[in-house]
Amino acid sequence: MATSREELKHAVHSLLNDVIEQGFHYLIHNPQQSDALNRIIKDATDELGYLNVKIDAHSFKPNSPFLQSHYENISKDAQRKSLDLLSMIQKIRIASNPRLKRI
Repeated sequence: MATSREELKHAVHSLLNDVIEQGFHYLIHNPQQSDALNRIIKDATDELGYLNVKIDAHSFKPNSPFLQSHYENISKDAQRKSLDLLSMIQKIRIASNPRLKRI
């Protein structure tokens, strides 16, 4: 869990940039999935911008428990959104490649 503003910003960027990177990588190799992948990439980009604004959108004192709670909530939101979007990419991969489907 991130304990400072800088750590949280780095964690949020890492999580959502991973989604964006994977989305672009898969898009390059599977342009037929461009509509769905572009929506995922846009969603990750929008969420990254939103969470970056949310990190500084508070009036809590430094090192206060309220600020820590604020940061924890943002961290959980970033993790949840990242996993949701990565799951969507994985579903697209499985749907477009029958060999990935489990028996």
